[in-house]
Amino acid sequence: MPEQTVELRRELGLRDLVLFNVAAIVSTRWIAAAAHAGSGSLSLWLLAAIFFLVPSAFVVARLSRLFPQQGGFYIWTREAFGEWHGFACAWFYYVNNLFWVPSVLIATIGMLASSFPQTAPYAENSKIVLPAALVLLVFIVAANYAGLRVAKWVDNLGGAGVYLIWVILAIAAIVFVFRYGSATHFRILPNWHWSKLNFWSQLAFGMTGLELSPILSGEIRDPKCTIFRATWISTALVVLFYVVGTASILVFLSPDNVSPVIGLTQAGTQAAGRIGWTWAPVAIAACILLSVGGQLGTYIGASARLPFVLGIGNLLPPAFGKLHPRFGTPYLSILVLGIGSGILLVISQLGETFRAAYQITVDMSVITLFIPFLYIFGAAWKFKQRFAALAGLGVSVLAIGFSFIPTGDVKAPWLFEAKLLGGCALLYVIALVFYRRYRSVTP
Repeated sequence: MPEQTVELRRELGLRDLVLFNVAAIVSTRWIAAAAHAGSGSLSLWLLAAIFFLVPSAFVVARLSRLFPQQGGFYIWTREAFGEWHGFACAWFYYVNNLFWVPSVLIATIGMLASSFPQTAPYAENSKIVLPAALVLLVFIVAANYAGLRVAKWVDNLGGAGVYLIWVILAIAAIVFVFRYGSATHFRILPNWHWSKLNFWSQLAFGMTGLELSPILSGEIRDPKCTIFRATWISTALVVLFYVVGTASILVFLSPDNVSPVIGLTQAGTQAAGRIGWTWAPVAIAACILLSVGGQLGTYIGASARLPFVLGIGNLLPPAFGKLHPRFGTPYLSILVLGIGSGILLVISQLGETFRAAYQITVDMSVITLFIPFLYIFGAAWKFKQRFAALAGLGVSVLAIGFSFIPTGDVKAPWLFEAKLLGGCALLYVIALVFYRRYRSVTP
């Protein structure tokens, strides 16, 4: 099976890849969710780094050197377990974006609306958030046609935006503590309440993203060395952001007063009102746009390469293996991702409150993402990365299991469970149908 039929431009260097990883991994909405869960989340961030992010770094650094071809973990899984499993791994990772993109859009519109007094009342109003999210989705999908030559600068700005938010929050929190003290009494142990377990899966989700860069190996300069170095630099920066960012929000607000969706902009509003930083909400809103644009760009851009590799390998319709004649991008997989995300964005709002609908998209994205991680860490075990494999597999299984536990915002738990189980079963059946219809080699 050919791994690549076109010589792609090697546009990404070390700086680009570090910022790419930061933009991909760090999501500003997770620090709000962590702050809402309480100060014990700080220790959970460190545990997630030790048992998931660091093992992921070991696996990515090792396997990207063994298999430097375009396609990343699809190649790792195929070599470890066979063609069907490689297909399933790539399929679920790509489909994960159909659920992940809507949840990011919902959180982004909510955070932007809450940044300004005039629009704050509409921050969690689905009748306002939904149309705005759809408009933003259209612009993001259209922008991804330009290819990595342009997209890498969007990713770079996204990574820079993340750390501008971190700097603003950290300095503002220090000023706030000296003037008023902390709104939260910090404690080390996390909240063990049953209703908080669902959040733990989101926390693990917040540590994913290192696996993206090997997909783009054919577009990275000296991929073996560059991916290795960028992986470890990014790991340190990500842990720093999550711990300091979560602690900063908790300085301004007690956990019960933090919204898991718009908590970041709540902190910005507190900075404006209590310490006189009237520019902070506007600056944070601008940085949120940069960071979200970078994050969506990394995931859409990289994951779109998976159907491209499957298409040229005759495991999907041949059209997926074609590049746009002008921009050189896998345009069909980008279009499918955009249209599918829009449809699921609308469906997720049916019969649920705003927060419960947001939770469904988050949980489906967690489940469909960690299924590929079972394969990734399984491949790591087969290729002698035993400690990293055990730690990563354990966290992945727990993340999937915790995602099925409804939060307090869910009014109909059985309907919530039915949507998750039914959605996963349907995706598996569709994957099997495509594979049997288009595979070129019998497994």
